[in-house]
Amino acid sequence: MRLFIFCLFHLCIQGDQVPVNTEVLAKMIRYFDDKLQPTLHDIPNQYSVVIRVPYQQCTDKFSLDSVFSTNEVKNAFNDFKTNKQRRIYEVTKDSVSLTATKPSRMQISYSKETLHSEYILIYPKDAANTSPLDKILNMINDDQCVVLYTYNSPCITKCINDKDDSITYGLSNWLNTQTTGIKAFIFQEIWHGDSTASSENLEKQFAKINNLVPLYRCVENNNQMQCYKCGDAGSEKLHQNCVS
Repeated sequence: MRLFIFCLFHLCIQGDQVPVNTEVLAKMIRYFDDKLQPTLHDIPNQYSVVIRVPYQQCTDKFSLDSVFSTNEVKNAFNDFKTNKQRRIYEVTKDSVSLTATKPSRMQISYSKETLHSEYILIYPKDAANTSPLDKILNMINDDQCVVLYTYNSPCITKCINDKDDSITYGLSNWLNTQTTGIKAFIFQEIWHGDSTASSENLEKQFAKINNLVPLYRCVENNNQMQCYKCGDAGSEKLHQNCVS
């Protein structure tokens, strides 16, 4: 019974969130890909971004050209995009905060593991026990929009599970911390390691994200970015474009 009430409470909070404008969201994702996405032999590589912007940047019009107009930021964006050694970049200008990450090899216990870029946004914690996402959530106020974008979807076997170090644990914290404004979790491509997974399994696993933070998928068709809301909180059915 306590678990049932807890879940209902979470869905109530999530359900109160104003949805992002998908046309505006498409412009945001295009901006990220143009400015930050690393490539290898002209093939897009994995990276992730979490950003906090004023509410209107997610509902009316997205534009950061005036905010990130300095040569310092432009050069840092380009360095993140082209420098293989640059694995993370953080910047705050005016009312906008952005953190971008790439997958990284890190020492875990007695072995080295590759940590996915969206995982790094939530973990590992720094010396103050604060993740990049935590830092951004601690800055928000009532009229803010927080978006987490990962080029490839989180892996369904390890990244999306019920363990304390999975992204769902971090997304639960996001749900409880940001109770006003807009929030969204977006991916573009289904991770190649899950390419053989059934749409039913993808739907089941992606629903875990969607029940905590509204899930969207943005895909490029004929040089046009289109974004889809994957489903309603609490629903076991997701938009077909999100699982195929």
